[in-house]
Amino acid sequence: MNTSLNPDIVRLTQELCNALAQDQKVISAKARIGLFFQNAEATKLFQEVNAYGEELRSKHLAGMPPTEEEIAKFDKLREAVVSNELARGFLEARQQIDELLGTISQFVGMSIDLGRAPSLEEVEEARQQAMSSSCSCGGNCDCDGDCGDDCNCKDGGDCNCSH
Repeated sequence: MNTSLNPDIVRLTQELCNALAQDQKVISAKARIGLFFQNAEATKLFQEVNAYGEELRSKHLAGMPPTEEEIAKFDKLREAVVSNELARGFLEARQQIDELLGTISQFVGMSIDLGRAPSLEEVEEARQQAMSSSCSCGGNCDCDGDCGDDCNCKDGGDCNCSH
């Protein structure tokens, strides 16, 4: 552990951690995640769709686009996950936790950059700006942000990828 931290920062961080641990939304999300991991069927579905998705991604990165049959199989697996209440609850809970951690991280980072605590509005505005330039080149784009070699943006401008 880094013992050179300011004791006030440690104390305030511990207070934040305790507040998070006692927050009803966090407790609920953790419970939904726990229920998911206790259910073999739900976890198996999730593992299958992730493994197959990774297989298709590797194939795509190797220059071999997935076939229509492979896409249909992936869509069927994904639909099975979304249709499973526990798997869907897990995904929603993870998203909720990830968004919370992202917001906290944004607050901390902006505090360092600004030299003061940002307002909630400033944090939300910064997150919106970051999301609006999701292209891998930093430009504005309607694709999923994974343009790869298809991207021909110029200096973070509008993306002209072939998606």
